[in-house]
Amino acid sequence: MSENKGHKNLVPQNQRTKAEQRRIASEGGKASGEARRQRKALKDLMEIILQCEPDKRTVNKMLRMGLDSEDLIVAAALDIALVQEGLKGNVSAFKEIRDLIGEAGDQTDANALAKARELLGGVKSAF
Repeated sequence: MSENKGHKNLVPQNQRTKAEQRRIASEGGKASGEARRQRKALKDLMEIILQCEPDKRTVNKMLRMGLDSEDLIVAAALDIALVQEGLKGNVSAFKEIRDLIGEAGDQTDANALAKARELLGGVKSAF
């Protein structure tokens, strides 16, 4: 079998007629627009989901942590989980937290994580 099997019928754009080039470009533009609309719809749906109230078990844990009732949304639960991962030593989670709060940080990740553990050492997790 030849490595080029299936590629024999491919014709480069510069060897096509202007009408064929326009048709192909038009189809590509339509497909791109549809993909963009789908991404936007997924983003909009995610924004709605993040504002929903999490399950009762998570709500109870968040209340035990002292969060106000208006803060009991899925986004807050995800933030709490991310912080807990960072406190376990997950450097990727720590970097994500730092990025989310807009701190580039001059310290090394390990030093900053050790300092965060020291500061939050007395905080008990409800999760």
